[in-house]
Amino acid sequence: MAVYCISYDLKSDNYENLIEAIKAYGLWWHQSGSTWFIEATQSSKQILNNLNNHLYEGDKLIVIQVQKHWWATGHTEEEYQWMKNRNF
Repeated sequence: MAVYCISYDLKSDNYENLIEAIKAYGLWWHQSGSTWFIEATQSSKQILNNLNNHLYEGDKLIVIQVQKHWWATGHTEEEYQWMKNRNF
């Protein structure tokens, strides 16, 4: 399993299907407005291809595999624990 950061900039107001597709990965954290973290066995390209089915013209989306060296500030202890518990 790997952890991926998904971030988007949507031009459309129809994003419910995209959010449901992200949540379908099972282990997820909605970190902020348009940023999610998921745990998945797929590659970032496979995830992007899957989520791309839920985008509209002008929408942007990026999927980045999160590696060992990350830092964050301003989050709750529960949010930090979500990342720490992923063991990457």
